Amino acid sequence: MTKSKRSAEQQIADEADRRAQNPNAARQSIADSQADPQFHENHKRLRAERLARDEARKPSK
Repeated sequence: MTKSKRSAEQQIADEADRRAQNPNAARQSIADSQADPQFHENHKRLRAERLARDEARKPSK
């Protein structure tokens, strides 16, 4: 089975229809892309803080 290829105009029209049906999707994808780096920065910061607390709790030998 082979899929018939859609023309560029058909692809653009289909994308416009999808966006018209779900206008929040574009804004949500932008928000997700902005949230990802912030999440990783926060994760690194929290991990470093946790490791520092754990290290401070260890008894000195």
